[in-house]
Amino acid sequence: MSASVDYSIDHSITEKQASDAKMIFQAGVEAVLPGKMVKEALTVKGDKLFVGDQVYKLKRNVHIAAFGKAVVGMVSAAEHCLGDHIVSGVASTPVGLKEALQNAGKSHLWPSEFSKVEIIEGARNNIPDESSMLAAQKIKQLAMNLCEEDILLVLISGGGSALLPSLTPPITLQHKQNITNLLASRGASIQELNTVRSAVSSLKGGKLALLARPAKIISLILSDIVGDPIELIASGPTAPSQATSHECLQILDKYTLPGEIHDVIRAVISQTQPNNSTFHVDFDHVNNIIVGNNRKAVAASMKASEQMGYSPFLLSDSICGEAREIGELYAELAELLSKIMRAPESSSCEQIRLPDLLNSFQISEDTCESLLELAIRNNPVCIIGAGETTVTLQGKGMGGRNQEMALAWAIAIQTLETKGFEVTFLCGGTDGQDGPTDAAGAWVFPGLVSNASTYNVSALEALKHNDSYTFFTEYMNGNNLLKMGLTGTNVMDIQVLLIKPLVLRDYKVN
Repeated sequence: MSASVDYSIDHSITEKQASDAKMIFQAGVEAVLPGKMVKEALTVKGDKLFVGDQVYKLKRNVHIAAFGKAVVGMVSAAEHCLGDHIVSGVASTPVGLKEALQNAGKSHLWPSEFSKVEIIEGARNNIPDESSMLAAQKIKQLAMNLCEEDILLVLISGGGSALLPSLTPPITLQHKQNITNLLASRGASIQELNTVRSAVSSLKGGKLALLARPAKIISLILSDIVGDPIELIASGPTAPSQATSHECLQILDKYTLPGEIHDVIRAVISQTQPNNSTFHVDFDHVNNIIVGNNRKAVAASMKASEQMGYSPFLLSDSICGEAREIGELYAELAELLSKIMRAPESSSCEQIRLPDLLNSFQISEDTCESLLELAIRNNPVCIIGAGETTVTLQGKGMGGRNQEMALAWAIAIQTLETKGFEVTFLCGGTDGQDGPTDAAGAWVFPGLVSNASTYNVSALEALKHNDSYTFFTEYMNGNNLLKMGLTGTNVMDIQVLLIKPLVLRDYKVN
């Protein structure tokens, strides 16, 4: 490992490239705003509703059950499409969402005062609470009262698990809060977390759909999980769980949870979760449709970067793993691409290293060859990744996975070489909230960590204590935090790596 590289910072160049990165990220967010996607999914002609290849009879028989960070915009769009055919509904949304939307100039996303849908705010910091339990109980009662001629329109987005806590006795709210906190703090993936949530809930894992029978169910889903597994998004209230009790118990054992919590959760799972991988029941009354995901967001970000003069490249839309480790990999990628772009004819060592590095991202050999070909051209490059990483807590600081990834990148890039290039790395959550903070993420550049010493803040100490938010707040008064307020959508995270040669050389295609 080489000594720390001395960077002289041209803040005007850095801010310009940061502005590019922010606009590229914002383009992705705007592409998956929920209202637009719901309106595209629902088509009304006379007294008929067309959803995908299904047709439904409308006669003031639509009820709405909604839960998640993005569902108020979905509710508003559904009411616009269906009008008086909606007769009742309940929506469970995060605490403070109405105020946050007002502050962000997005009050139009909130349903009107004449809405038939009751909105309940709860689940502060994405943890189940009494308010979200009340909302879940009302949704449960709504579903149980439906008849065969009714339609239950279920609107689901990320964050829906915490906003739909319906407990299976003897599990208490305290148990539910503890299990959620413990699994998340020990690095459990969202897939693992939602598998356990589904097993101990009376609504998740397809149970809401079963309660609503014989009514017809239309479920419009905004995906926040890699691969769009319907049974795991918001813990799958309208899709049967694919996990066996044995698989659920393995997750508990993997993270060695404390005795009392472990025993209570284990007992409930053993009694209620099927031993085989699917329910032996019919879900033909359910129409589950993914209306938005991170692939749509990434496509829009790539298009925006191309319009700004960058050559876009999709690294992966399924990036997962420990946030700080992914940040370090992105730093290595920045160095390798810079070296290849600087001198492609003499960069055989870097070209050999590139496949191994991309393998750490779990990216195919074909992707490597395409990226190598792009780098050799020495044009400004925009590398885009998407997915959802995790953080294993080692300290008691404040931050989120995106801020931690950005900080890890900034630390790693210190000992790497990108001389002759403008390089910026941005990562953010599309919902506008990274962990329990008011930031979506952060943007960083080579030289940031050494420059931070003049502000008497230590990047290494901040990373050690999972205190990235404090670091970025104290460095240049929070200039590098990505703050946009709650966006009204949620399709995981987007990472943007910009690499621009300070001097462009002529490139000719033979």
